[in-house]
Amino acid sequence: MKKNIILIVSVALGLSVSSSCSKLLDIAPLNNITDEQVSGLMVNGSETNKAQILGQIAAGIQQYFNVYSIPNVGTGALAPSTYCMQGIEWMRGLQGNDICIGRTTETNGLAGKAFYENTFNFASSAESTNKAHWYANAQIINKANFILGYMTEDMAKNAATYAIARASALLVRGYGYMGLMEEYTQPYLKLQDVNAEKSGMPIYKVYSPGQSVVTPSTAKETWDFIKADFKEAVKLLEDNGVGFTTGWANAEDFDLGLANFLYARACILTGDWEEAITACDKVINSGKYDFIAQANWGGHNSGSDMTASNLTVLPETNAFTAINVNPETILGYNVKSSYNPTSESALCAHFTRLANPFGAYASSTCARIDDRLYNKIADDDFRQDAWYTAEIVDWPYLGNTKGIVASYSAFKFACTLGLNDAGTGHTSADLVGVNDFTKFRYSEVVLMKAEAQAQSGSESNAKATLNTLLKARTRSGKTALTCDTYPSMAGLTALQMVQLQYRIEMWGENGREYYNNKRWGIDVDRTGSNVHLAANVKIAASDMTCDIIEEETQNNSNWK
Repeated sequence: MKKNIILIVSVALGLSVSSSCSKLLDIAPLNNITDEQVSGLMVNGSETNKAQILGQIAAGIQQYFNVYSIPNVGTGALAPSTYCMQGIEWMRGLQGNDICIGRTTETNGLAGKAFYENTFNFASSAESTNKAHWYANAQIINKANFILGYMTEDMAKNAATYAIARASALLVRGYGYMGLMEEYTQPYLKLQDVNAEKSGMPIYKVYSPGQSVVTPSTAKETWDFIKADFKEAVKLLEDNGVGFTTGWANAEDFDLGLANFLYARACILTGDWEEAITACDKVINSGKYDFIAQANWGGHNSGSDMTASNLTVLPETNAFTAINVNPETILGYNVKSSYNPTSESALCAHFTRLANPFGAYASSTCARIDDRLYNKIADDDFRQDAWYTAEIVDWPYLGNTKGIVASYSAFKFACTLGLNDAGTGHTSADLVGVNDFTKFRYSEVVLMKAEAQAQSGSESNAKATLNTLLKARTRSGKTALTCDTYPSMAGLTALQMVQLQYRIEMWGENGREYYNNKRWGIDVDRTGSNVHLAANVKIAASDMTCDIIEEETQNNSNWK
């Protein structure tokens, strides 16, 4: 019987429909059920059979946008750079210009020090953190191909639930391949076509340990494959009545918001500007999303002053810790989700443990904003309040160990208490690691649209799009900011305006600054910073492409 499994790396999924399928599917009294029998039941079986099969085949697919317990890297949850996607992306952020960690050179010794100080060859084929990127994305692709082996194009025609399951798997597979392309290939722009014939990825469409290895496709072929997955997913969801879902309980939904977001990102990465604009407009014109309100963009002190004894930052009022007050959430994981690894022992949740100045380890690792970026935020832009420029002394961290909240620390992901199980209030304990997590959000859609417009030469349209974001970020009672009135944007091109606002809006999220630097050709250069402890770090954008890991090139001799 066939098993739909890929060979891109040797990643064990721990699931397959094989000769022991009857136990997996719990369909009595069948024994030694084959793929053909499974397919027959999917078409002709009882509704119970269909639900059981679908539930087993597609079980846990939601976690693959927030993957953790990455296989084959040999580290545990206390190593966020190799344990989970949240941790991996946070570490990427530490390699840029805009995030600083540590109060002094003696207090930045916890998670991220080597990344922040650029003291190791992170791109090396033998480096464990590099392997974590590869295996994380390979695990995602494996899961998707396992599902797609059953949720074929023909099977998707038999039931809406199968079509939706196929669409979900296509989104996962495309996302995994897109992650590999961002990490392991040079930036590719279709309009320039300079990297079209360079190596992309081996394209596997089934999960089968018996199949032969595949020669890597070109970059163009790989990107075309990725975008085809996303486009098919969009159509399947549209044709089967799946719209745009929002809210705390629906945050994990694989819907048209997620599908169009991913397609837009793939188009941005390849220079398909008109396609990117169309995908972004579908999200924007859905009317389902809105900008985060001033009161909820980051943590705000509800206490009487900023001293340690009187400072309280509630998680339920911060859009970055509570989806209930985040109308931008396109994909997220609420505090009750099985796929949200937020807890007091899971360092992988960067926003609760590494970026929160009141987290258990923040006294040493405290995430701060570079003053060079902070000084570019307009005084009438309320996002300025998401970073506190003074020190807070004697903050009682977990375990009552007192420390200092450093100047320029981020309040963006801050809370001093944990979120309750309904996401509407807080616990009585200082469980700051227990919160919601938003993976993709609406503001990035607006930024992607503005970039596509700027890149295609429509500067006036790009500025008009960007103005919608700036208006939403203007302090209450102040005249709406625009591209023409934002002080630090004077003299910039429309694309440079987008680049600046991307850095401010998406600070600390999903490693976006690092990946944007790479594709825009912007070097990391911290010269002139008054906040960076590792102020002499320089990383050329051309050096941000990782080597293919040793295990992959050893298993597949077709790599050049």
